[in-house]
Amino acid sequence: MTKEFDVIVVGAGPAGATISLCLARGGSHVALLEATAFHTERYGETLPPEINPVLRELGLSNAFQSLSPLEAPGIVSAWGAATPYENDFLNSPHGPGWHVDRNRFDAMLSGEAVKAGATLFTNCRIGACTRESDGWHVNGVRAQTLVDASGRTGIRIDGDSRREQDDMLLAITLRIGYGGHRPADLRTSIETTPAGWWYTTPLPDGDAMAMFFTDCDLYAREGIVLGEQLAGTPLTRERLDAGAVVATRTLYVPSSCREQIAGDGWLAVGDSASAFDPLSGMGICKALRQGTNAAIAVDGYLRGDPRLFPEYAALVRAEWTSYVRRRRARYDAETRWDGQEFWVKRRSPVLYA
Repeated sequence: MTKEFDVIVVGAGPAGATISLCLARGGSHVALLEATAFHTERYGETLPPEINPVLRELGLSNAFQSLSPLEAPGIVSAWGAATPYENDFLNSPHGPGWHVDRNRFDAMLSGEAVKAGATLFTNCRIGACTRESDGWHVNGVRAQTLVDASGRTGIRIDGDSRREQDDMLLAITLRIGYGGHRPADLRTSIETTPAGWWYTTPLPDGDAMAMFFTDCDLYAREGIVLGEQLAGTPLTRERLDAGAVVATRTLYVPSSCREQIAGDGWLAVGDSASAFDPLSGMGICKALRQGTNAAIAVDGYLRGDPRLFPEYAALVRAEWTSYVRRRRARYDAETRWDGQEFWVKRRSPVLYA
């Protein structure tokens, strides 16, 4: 039997959970479809101080603190110069930053959506996503409106999932275990090399996550020896030398924007709408803001006013355009590796056709 809802949200990451929460609080019947049960490896990350007012506006401060997040004092970065500089969160008017476990963070957001009245379907791999005369049909669920919150590639809607791509990174991820003796420095670190850049961050459970971002073509043609990429990176090497690698994974990290962000009865949100380079540090904040704005647009649509859909899409597009300009300026600021393929490509006006 087909289950009836007002809205189907595909993907229970931060954006999908936030729009589900907001719509459910407004009285909409929301089906939130998640491919996992929040037990897969979701990478820990650092949330900037700007997350605090967003959580307060959503009424999620107490639920967030129940996760026992690890306070983040700041970010230390060797980018553009060998001498590190620090972004000190302790002086932020918004309060501290936080290191979070993404599995628990995403599960908390979805749990709050369920408390508000949304229905969560876990271990729900998306098959066909079709629109018929009576609405959208996805995995035995039918609704008037569809929200694509499925991630960086998005789902095909009306046969289309084309994206404007500004960059494509490959991330080699390492989970670092310290056996209960984590280094005292709780800052996130960023450090460049000739073939890419390192990102390391503590996790609340006592481990840490290290990620090396490089170029896909460079990796495919020549491979990457991580030991070589640790040469001349004292910030990163100190974190890795103090522990042991307990898990690894390699994944693609595209920086892209969906060409069509909203259409008749559907819209995209979060990374499905616009996926940012992790260097921006604002992915989760963006997801929560977009989820809130998208909920306003969907609520209007359900009430018979479709005009907010193109307005929402224009907001996402404007944010994307601003982000691309800032991202390119940040890569331009690293001039120590002139002539190296990774950096030459990221200083090009257009990276991919």
